[in-house]
Amino acid sequence: MFSTFKSVPVISYTSISDKSDITKEDFRNHMRLIAQEGYTPVTAVTLHDFMCGDSSVIPEKPLVITFDACFFDNWINVIPTLDEFGFKAVFFCVTGFLHDTPKRSKRSAIECLTREQNFEKALCGGDFSGFMSRQEIYETVHEFGHEVYSASVTYPMIFRSSSATGTYPNKKHWCFKSVCNVIQEGDKVYDVGSALAYNGYTIKDGKPVLRGMDERAKLCRYELEESKKELEYILARPCGFLSWPCGQYDRLSVSILEESGYKGAFTFDRGANAKHTDVRIIKRIRVKGDKPISWLKRRLSMYSNSISASLFGRKFKLKI
Repeated sequence: MFSTFKSVPVISYTSISDKSDITKEDFRNHMRLIAQEGYTPVTAVTLHDFMCGDSSVIPEKPLVITFDACFFDNWINVIPTLDEFGFKAVFFCVTGFLHDTPKRSKRSAIECLTREQNFEKALCGGDFSGFMSRQEIYETVHEFGHEVYSASVTYPMIFRSSSATGTYPNKKHWCFKSVCNVIQEGDKVYDVGSALAYNGYTIKDGKPVLRGMDERAKLCRYELEESKKELEYILARPCGFLSWPCGQYDRLSVSILEESGYKGAFTFDRGANAKHTDVRIIKRIRVKGDKPISWLKRRLSMYSNSISASLFGRKFKLKI
């Protein structure tokens, strides 16, 4: 029976490997819990239609499983485990990291690196081997029946404040070199955020310089439109959804999302994904390895009810 207070929990993973905070065995245990608790993974399209008011499309205990960035370890560790449980998931792809490497075996001897190492190699060295190839995302959709949507072209980051928070390399982040172009020991560093959500600061002559809103708007259009176009060409199907980089957004980026033809977008806000809630900021539970499996069980229950989901919700607040 459909509940008036139904909300659909959406869980978010990134890297799954022995180098990650969530190992392959941890992930299998999570999927086993989902099966034992009677949840049915549904598609982003089904979630969207439910949030727009169609109650007929949703099962008794719905859930959406998502993965950000399409890491290579998702190909060799995640997809076989999902297949084992008969689950379908949603993957978000950084299209600028796609490459034409032939499909790699799920028993590949290629070493899985950490999330941070893969991002730094891609952004600073042009080495995209830590991410899925074009053929792999094609088969993710057309052979294994999952969904692949956009996570932007380059996952652009920027300094969001002009107040230094430390010096390099005492304070590190995988995006520092891509934001600064050149960074040396002793250089000041600042808090980072999505370059789609913050006007932010670039570094010129060693000092932070505020970026204009027009420049950000141009970047937003490029990142959203070109990633959508690329995925629609590769997968031969509509790309209707986006994962906001870092889960961050604002009025400008949301307006460009709509102009670019997306049906909805996923964030890291917490709250209800209930009927007639905003599909431009679909809420997700970020799953981390430092939490026991009992934490996941409680969160799934909590965010399956719109009242408790709203009560314990947390919203991203843009800091200018």
